[in-house]
Amino acid sequence: MKLKIVLSNQKNEIVFQGNPQNLPIRYEDIKKKSVELFDDEEPCIIHQSYAIQKLIDGFLKELKGVDIQHVKFTELKIDYHFIDFENIEDLYLTIKR
Repeated sequence: MKLKIVLSNQKNEIVFQGNPQNLPIRYEDIKKKSVELFDDEEPCIIHQSYAIQKLIDGFLKELKGVDIQHVKFTELKIDYHFIDFENIEDLYLTIKR
């Protein structure tokens, strides 16, 4: 089953919709995860892709089985700060299963 992530603002305008793997991720967090996984401070695209996958997998694992319908990011009790959206705290998350 494929998941779909929807991020919307206070006006209910969609700012992102799609596969969680396509979320923009902060490079600093990709690099940090790459160091953790591969001891690689200048990750190649393969290490970057794997690091992104692991960050997203960890995020989704925390939300497994939880019904998320238009929940503000600040209400989530998990780390989402690696997602690269300006003012992410003001956005709402919906997960479509």
